[in-house]
Amino acid sequence: MPSAMVSQTVQGAVLSVTSNILAQALTSYKEDTPFAISLPPILKFAIFSIISNPPNILWQTFLEDTFPSNVPAEPLGKQIKEKSVQTTRTSKRNLVAKFTLDQTIGAVVNTLMFLVYMAYVNDSSAKDNASWSTVQADVSERFWPMIMDGYKFWPAVSLASFLWVPVDKRVVFGCSAGVLWGIYLSLSVAS
Repeated sequence: MPSAMVSQTVQGAVLSVTSNILAQALTSYKEDTPFAISLPPILKFAIFSIISNPPNILWQTFLEDTFPSNVPAEPLGKQIKEKSVQTTRTSKRNLVAKFTLDQTIGAVVNTLMFLVYMAYVNDSSAKDNASWSTVQADVSERFWPMIMDGYKFWPAVSLASFLWVPVDKRVVFGCSAGVLWGIYLSLSVAS
């Protein structure tokens, strides 16, 4: 695994742990109970982040390679050609393509990965081994509500990412924005 991917994965895991600790603190505050850090959910979220970040890094790289944000601009005239200045412009078509793919395929795959992982891990810790029917039931129950909730948050993050964040920083940017989403997920899994 290239060092950039390792670095982004570690940063994402730290941000995931941060969001889970914040969620635990919010729950403690809301329930008016003394705050005590619970390690099992923190580990679940850290492990999920370590598993899910590399495919997301590859996904973002694929999207950018296939639909580059910046494409060569049409030369405006003889002066630009003579100076050999390579200018670029933002490709709206590529931006729309990336955004659409990220908010459909990317959202579905990430939501399914999260729900399957959490259902399996939570069911495994409740019993000696997880059952596929329990995982399937949990995914069926939570998938659409989580997708719909995600569409209230992630499109703005995705658009900002594609417009202003270099591809090698997008997953970490997403993880940073995802601290808020991670709090939601932590609270959602706890319920």
